[in-house]
Amino acid sequence: MNNTLSKWGIEQAGHQDGESILTLLKERASYLKSKGSEQWSFLLTGNEDDELLELITKGLFYKMTIKDDHDLVATFMLSSVQEDWDVHLWGESIEVDTVYLHKLAVALKYKGNGIGDILLNWIIQHAIELGNRRIRLDCVAGSMKLRRLYEENGFKLIEVVHDHCLYELELR
Repeated sequence: MNNTLSKWGIEQAGHQDGESILTLLKERASYLKSKGSEQWSFLLTGNEDDELLELITKGLFYKMTIKDDHDLVATFMLSSVQEDWDVHLWGESIEVDTVYLHKLAVALKYKGNGIGDILLNWIIQHAIELGNRRIRLDCVAGSMKLRRLYEENGFKLIEVVHDHCLYELELR
């Protein structure tokens, strides 16, 4: 599979993308659960659907598609404002030059094609273009594959809080 960005399109998702993004996130949550992980299992209850749809409508989610057929390949959320979860893990911050990355998910049929690396490279460049100085994210401490992905893309482990690894990447 060609992994150059010319094959893919990355753009802000809109309201019309809500259901397909929810489906992708739930597909990944179900897959993780089948592998023994509780990461994102809360998504399977449907209790978060309205909140996620609102975040998508606000323009905080992005989507990666194949340019030729618009098939949804991946999604992620970027926010320059701390969500409740960020405050819970990081503490309240007044920094205005930090973006928080959440819900990075690749559709199962594209798993193993280097999409995570492509997305992180694009996210880093996009955050720089937006004038941010750092990107923060978290992941379940036991998710070694995900931790390796972030570390291989330059993110530094800051600390482990409530069984979640807090990662940060300084952009300049």
